[in-house]
Amino acid sequence: MRKVIVIGSGIAALSAIKALGPNVQIHCITKDKLNMHNSNLAQGGICFSKYENDYGNAHIQDTYTAGNELGDLSIIQSMIQQSHNIIQEMIDDGLNFDKKSEQTSLDFAMEGAHSKARILHIGGDQTGSYITKYLIQHLPSENLTIYEETEVIDLLRDVSHEISGVVALDKHDNKLEIIAHDVILATGGYSNLFPINSSASQTINSGHIVAYHSNIHLRHMEMIQFHPTLLGTNNETYGLVSEAVRGHGGILVNEIGHEFMNDLHPLSSLAPRDVTSRAIFQQQKEGHQCYINIKHIDHFPTRFPTIYKNVIKHFPDAYHNQLIPVSPGAHYTMGGVKAHLDGTTEEPHFYAIGEASNTNFHGANRLASNSLLEGLVMGNLCGRKIKNTPIREIQSIQLCRLQIPLITAQDFHALRNQSFEVLGIERNGQNIQRYLKDIQLFLRNSMVTDEWNKENWQRYVEIKTLEMVSLSALNRNESRGVHFRTDYPHSQPQLQTIDIEITMEDKFHAKQVVCPRKAQTILP
Repeated sequence: MRKVIVIGSGIAALSAIKALGPNVQIHCITKDKLNMHNSNLAQGGICFSKYENDYGNAHIQDTYTAGNELGDLSIIQSMIQQSHNIIQEMIDDGLNFDKKSEQTSLDFAMEGAHSKARILHIGGDQTGSYITKYLIQHLPSENLTIYEETEVIDLLRDVSHEISGVVALDKHDNKLEIIAHDVILATGGYSNLFPINSSASQTINSGHIVAYHSNIHLRHMEMIQFHPTLLGTNNETYGLVSEAVRGHGGILVNEIGHEFMNDLHPLSSLAPRDVTSRAIFQQQKEGHQCYINIKHIDHFPTRFPTIYKNVIKHFPDAYHNQLIPVSPGAHYTMGGVKAHLDGTTEEPHFYAIGEASNTNFHGANRLASNSLLEGLVMGNLCGRKIKNTPIREIQSIQLCRLQIPLITAQDFHALRNQSFEVLGIERNGQNIQRYLKDIQLFLRNSMVTDEWNKENWQRYVEIKTLEMVSLSALNRNESRGVHFRTDYPHSQPQLQTIDIEITMEDKFHAKQVVCPRKAQTILP
């Protein structure tokens, strides 16, 4: 029987396990609890453009435009068009997306940077939770082993040097070695690299570091999306305020009632996330507090029950005045392991899906509600791909000899506390260079050992990721999407088809790779 390891338990991982089916022995390894992931918290919905009668072309164009034309149109087209049947299958199977008042047709909502209302929700702001529950209900009851509070730290290889399993630390820091024919990386992104973030987990995902240690290329690590509307102030936040709130009529204002987005973008409060985040950040630098004015939204408590409870808990006075205080926070990472739509990578038997991957689908900025879509599609295609691949014979396994630097809590916090200032919503090359120099000097001077625990591993992952993001950001000498450099404030046309890749190879470095896209036209 084929053995497959799935690292992660979000929507991409669950979709892959569902597609693998009951005749595969599956080991699902998650560093937190099974349902503690960003997919479960997703307030926003999922894009469904099947019934727009244009083969998804408007949705494709919106995705490409929101990504500042860094994405690959052929990839975008394939991802979106394949999503239609996958989402339709869930609807036909009884997943109850919200309906209009007459209870006869789907209630399509508008969100930022979309040209049409195409977003489906469940329970108003509980879409991720319901889709996750649906997928868990459809997991195979046999041949599935779940490891909670267990973190994968390295990949195993056999004597022919092919990936054949993983090394992990359980909740007691005991090392586990699990052997399998195929490994699927579905660990999510690294947005909680920053102190203010929307992540469900208190610890950073480390799948990209695991891949890097095995000489697997990473791409666009500089592309980190800040959600413009976390509930709170620039000092403290309390979770997301979904973009759907603005899609239903919420308007961004500051404390004096000025609708500042009207001056900045034709879509006003529904501008793309990168534009909106920078606008709110600028307001904060000028001393303003920003809000969403919800006076035009009917039945807010029932339409957005999760958000309503959160606002009432933390800001009851503001809600009484029909205002929700908001601030940007790190939310989603477009960078990750270089992969194809079915998760295949340059390494045989190793797959990367969902936010852990980079397929050039999102480009330089993710379009709202495309993330759940991506996870479903990639998981489905990956599971089917593996099922149709011959089972190989696993040779003897080589020993794991992973060594990492030991990082003290004091040194760790000294570097991490600078992350937003240097690599946040606005960046500057000189600041990044100084920061990168400090990180690399620190890593070179740290003692290296193969005896360590989860806490040491997490510190190393964060600092190494900060190094990767810094180096990638320095290699993109332009502003594009979420990557905004004050010393290069404009996009450079010649960099539109340049991918920034991180690789170990002979030494750690980033490089610009010319990536000629297929003809950038949308085909029916």
